Amino acid sequence: MSLKENKLLVAALDFGTTYSGYAFVFRHEDHTKIMANTVWSGGSLMSLKCPTCVLFDQKKQFHSFGYEAEDKYSELALDEEHEKWHYFRRFKMTLHNKQIKRDVEIHDDKGLTMPAKKVFGSAIKFLKTHLLGTLKNRGTEIAEKDIHWILTVPAIWSDAAKQFMREAAVSEAEIDSGSLTIALEPEAASLYCQLLPSDKLSGQGRLTAAKYMILDLGGGTADITVHEKQTDGSLRELHEPTGGAWGGTKVDEAFHQMLIKIIGAKTFKTFCDKNKADHVDLLRELETKKRTISPETIGKVTIKIPVSLTNTYEKQSGETIADTLKETPFKDNIIWAADKVRIEANLFKSLFKECTDGVTQCVRELLQKPEVKDVDTFLMVGGFSESPMMQAAIKEAFPKATVIIPAEAGLVVLKGAVVFGREPLKISSRIAKYTYGINISPPFDTTIHPQEKRVAVGGKERCKDVFKKYIQKGESIKIGEKRSGKHVSLKADQKEMLLKIYASAAKDPKFITDPGCEYMGRLVVKLPEEQDIFKVNVDMMFGQTEFLVEAEEESSRRKFTSYFDFL
Repeated sequence: MSLKENKLLVAALDFGTTYSGYAFVFRHEDHTKIMANTVWSGGSLMSLKCPTCVLFDQKKQFHSFGYEAEDKYSELALDEEHEKWHYFRRFKMTLHNKQIKRDVEIHDDKGLTMPAKKVFGSAIKFLKTHLLGTLKNRGTEIAEKDIHWILTVPAIWSDAAKQFMREAAVSEAEIDSGSLTIALEPEAASLYCQLLPSDKLSGQGRLTAAKYMILDLGGGTADITVHEKQTDGSLRELHEPTGGAWGGTKVDEAFHQMLIKIIGAKTFKTFCDKNKADHVDLLRELETKKRTISPETIGKVTIKIPVSLTNTYEKQSGETIADTLKETPFKDNIIWAADKVRIEANLFKSLFKECTDGVTQCVRELLQKPEVKDVDTFLMVGGFSESPMMQAAIKEAFPKATVIIPAEAGLVVLKGAVVFGREPLKISSRIAKYTYGINISPPFDTTIHPQEKRVAVGGKERCKDVFKKYIQKGESIKIGEKRSGKHVSLKADQKEMLLKIYASAAKDPKFITDPGCEYMGRLVVKLPEEQDIFKVNVDMMFGQTEFLVEAEEESSRRKFTSYFDFL
């Protein structure tokens, strides 16, 4: 079996900023049979997925993932044996809005670096191995060659970030590239929610609106997409994905900044460095509170604080935190005991402000677009959508909208990725985020080409750096749709044709040197030796989660196919 649609099992790996997990189903079964491993626990905290934390030993070899990695690193720190180990947590955001190369390195919690591909790939491999072990324990052991793997990524990620995840899965997690599909997280959620009965959707019952907006709120990002349901049941994207870094980790950052304003950055850093186990406990405690706080919460919110944090401050400053609090803006809002902090409810709620403001403003701007302005149904998915604070913010900002929140919203993307693997054509079209094209050198035309672009190639005057457009930003592209063009070799002795692919934020770029135009990758076409000038027909397949380019040399009929190389 080689074709993905012929694989016996569809298995999805949901790699999240804060939590990760997996789900699977046999291809002949429907969505009600999708199985997800939801038995993860660490200390007193139970979760439907496991923390995205990975630990490497002194030799930079993988040791553990999830709660096991958290606990092991905490134990090493208690014995002061952690210095040469490498611990990574919440590292997915290192791929968001960054220039990415294959050899990029990321920092562990002590500032030491390792290749990002090894860190990401090791995490993916853990999920893959755990899934295979679960299948074996259930008596449904299956060969890897019979599995179609789905890996989730945010829709707002760059093409380079998506390719990086594919390469990490292939090179480090040893997943066959031909058996791997990249799924966009809000799309996956949208597909799954189409299948849910009314008792699994809070709000207005089944998702019946023709047009609706998906708010995928996770640990790192808010990923927002708009879909329209077609008469054949497929989904059409109405606007390019948008969003930002307004996930649940922003609340953690705001909480940390509040502590720093009280005890100082130096004390907080010392606490984090010297008391790893206590810091993990503090994060788990905060995670629990984030899930339960609501706009109706009154009085004070109690958070258990490690005694080591209080002791660290008093040792460094010679003062008690209670006395220091009297000199801060929080003197009337926070009561600090030895192992507890009592925070005025309104102050704790304010920690969500950056997230709620960011998401609601983004939605308002999106609703101003002509193709989206009549959308009045919002589908909230992702783990952070389970927060009563986030739910209330959306409902308050858009009181006339229908807000639908599926049960176990944190698992919707994961299960939806399995649905996408079974029926990828259910997403019928997508909106192009950029204008894509190829660099060409046509004959120089004095009436339209600037003099500085004139070059001599093969004895002819040509214009360099011309952007030959294949698709325009904002254009709706059907899944698998091809855009074709013809290219001619420039010199008689040319042994290969290098097709350089560019993307531009502008709708109609003229040259690859225009502002906002970036080099994305290339495809090399080998040319035969029998003749002087060659014609190459190029097809670009757009609309997929990953773009594909195919070139055919006309005389020999040789074909060259490749994914765009964005790295």
